[in-house]
Amino acid sequence: MKKYLLIDDDDIFNFLHSEVIKQVDKSAEIISYSSSIEALQYMKELKQDNLQLPNFIFIDIRMPEMNGFELVDEFMKFPLELFDHSKIFFVTSSLDQRDQYKSRDYPIITGFIEKTISVEQLQQIQ
Repeated sequence: MKKYLLIDDDDIFNFLHSEVIKQVDKSAEIISYSSSIEALQYMKELKQDNLQLPNFIFIDIRMPEMNGFELVDEFMKFPLELFDHSKIFFVTSSLDQRDQYKSRDYPIITGFIEKTISVEQLQQIQ
C-alpha cells in the first residue's frame, strides 16, 4: 500500500486530489494537511519514530504559514536518505516560471505539477 501526503492550504484541492488518487490507487493511504506547519510536525514525528516517509508528497507552493519552498527547506534538514523512497512534487496554480526553476534547486524534489492533478499525471508518476 502506498502512502500519499497532500499539503495544501486549500481544502478543496486536498479533496479533489484525494479523489484522483483513489481513482488511480484504490488501496492508497491518503493523509492531507491544510497547514504546512502541521505537515512539518507530522514528518518530524515519522522521522523521530523511524517510520518510512510517504511514497508521494504533494506540496502547494503558495501557503500562508510557511510556503512550499520554506517547507522543503525544513525537509532538507532531514537526512536526505530518508527521502529515497519518496517522490516529492510541488503543485501550484502559479504560472510563474521562476517557481519551476527554483524547484530544481532541491535534490529531493521529483517534479513540478500545475493544479489540478489529473488521473493521467498521477498514472505517469507511479
